[in-house]
Amino acid sequence: MILNLAPTDATVVIQGEEGTEKALVARAIHLNSARKDKPFEVYNCSAYPQFIVESGLFGHEIGAFDGAVYQKKGCLEQADGGTVVLTEIDKISPMTQVKLRAFLQNREIKRLGGKKTIKTDIRIIAAVNPDLGREVERGTFNEELSYMLNVINIHLPSLRQRKDDIVLLVECFIGRLNMEMDKNVKGMASDAMQVLMDYSWPGNVKELENSIQHAFLLTEGNEIKREFLPSRILTEVLTEKDDGITSFEENEKRFLIKTLQECNWNKLQVAKQLNVSRSTLYSKLKKYNLTTKQ
Repeated sequence: MILNLAPTDATVVIQGEEGTEKALVARAIHLNSARKDKPFEVYNCSAYPQFIVESGLFGHEIGAFDGAVYQKKGCLEQADGGTVVLTEIDKISPMTQVKLRAFLQNREIKRLGGKKTIKTDIRIIAAVNPDLGREVERGTFNEELSYMLNVINIHLPSLRQRKDDIVLLVECFIGRLNMEMDKNVKGMASDAMQVLMDYSWPGNVKELENSIQHAFLLTEGNEIKREFLPSRILTEVLTEKDDGITSFEENEKRFLIKTLQECNWNKLQVAKQLNVSRSTLYSKLKKYNLTTKQ
């Protein structure tokens, strides 16, 4: 999907839980596009007060607000010809949403406090955790802006939904760490890999990467052993095994029951929390005979 849409200039929304590496997907889109030799900027829309966010996007002139003692170009002007990734775009203020919508319509900006219209050629990629459609329904996000951003939607599944990727990711992380630290760790012990497969990964790929780095630093031989994994992972997995969890299916069923209970068996809320479609959730519930409250 990345390779198909990368050559276009279509605006993209990448949706997924924290830690699913949305910025990595955005960079892959940029590097496979005609803009690959132009700037690539990632701007966090929730990291600053809103007037700073607006300045960061559109820039400002001297005197535009208290403390504006010099002229500043915003990322939409600085990255002309390239790609700008807006993370947590759902957090921007209604006024900034209106200005961003106007930019997407005419590809022109005005710096804060400025009168000059500036043309800029930017591809916008938005990275969000929640579904923008639900934010529109709640009245917290501009409906027209949502449509303009959502030309292409990429949904990144959580790591617990694609556990087959764990082996490949672990190999990648170990290979990178070997190069950085001049070591020769061959891989994971089989029981250590099984722990990784049994863990729920609430922090997704980023948590897996940090966990492998933790275990790698403690490893002196050429194999990462189970006891080197972070204690929180061992505690969860080994406790469940002591309670009779003996397979991935049983672990998945137990996780579903726990989530259903947390959401008071509201299946729509469960699907939202797990970032899966309702049809996928219902098929899982049917598989484990969890169609009625227990």
